[in-house]
Amino acid sequence: MLEYLKKALKITNENFIIVLPFVLFYILLNLYLGYTKYMLDTVLEALIAMLTITFMFAVFLAGWNYMVKKALELSQKVFVFDEEAVKAHLGLIKTFPTGVGKYFLSFVGVVVIFVVLLILISQIIFYFGINFIGKVDFTLDQITALTSSTKGLLEFVENLPPEQYVILAKWNLLLMTASFVFSYLLMFWMPEIVYRTKNPLMALFKGIAKLFRKPLKSLGLFLLITFINFVLSFVMTFTLLLPILYFLFAAVYLYYIVYVIVLIFSYYENEFIKDAEEE
Repeated sequence: MLEYLKKALKITNENFIIVLPFVLFYILLNLYLGYTKYMLDTVLEALIAMLTITFMFAVFLAGWNYMVKKALELSQKVFVFDEEAVKAHLGLIKTFPTGVGKYFLSFVGVVVIFVVLLILISQIIFYFGINFIGKVDFTLDQITALTSSTKGLLEFVENLPPEQYVILAKWNLLLMTASFVFSYLLMFWMPEIVYRTKNPLMALFKGIAKLFRKPLKSLGLFLLITFINFVLSFVMTFTLLLPILYFLFAAVYLYYIVYVIVLIFSYYENEFIKDAEEE
């Protein structure tokens, strides 16, 4: 596993250009969401906004995941001169439109399937939670305080009766467990599309099947990713009151997200593509 971590770090650092589409997409998405927030007056406008966001995600995911795949291919090449290497790494940005052309429809399907799964799983969690855990009684003032600031959240938790606190803790555990399982099952979905199966629904099932071909190794990788993400998120909460420090740590977290994608693709390629070719 250490070999994969080191290899992914090397590839991410050498091909730092793959961060650019991620940053641009994040900025454009937030600008569009900010624009539509005050412009959705009719059902038609809401539908247009949903379609636009779906296509934005599909374009980004298609082009960016293909860039990651090409970055892995590039890491296997040997360059005589540093100038050639730099030119090749920067040239990865040119592969983005190719990826969009190849996988756009596949990732439109990914977005649609993901939303449907999210809705279904949310309904199952809600049903299970209400029937087997119970509900926390929220007043309108509490909801406002809960969502307004960290201070409001702390005050809300402190004022909860003991029995309500236990229920809230169980809900939190349920949501964390469901999120963990859901994310784990989807870990190889996008690599499967880019490497093997363009059909998004078939790729979903095949990606899940690959998890169980090497369950301990795949679970170990996901647990490591989850642990590091938890540590970074925990540390990041202490930077909220210091804007400059928060901005710097947000950049680190952004780099980590890109690194994780490279790590998952690298693992998938070595464990399921190269091994299959050797067999």
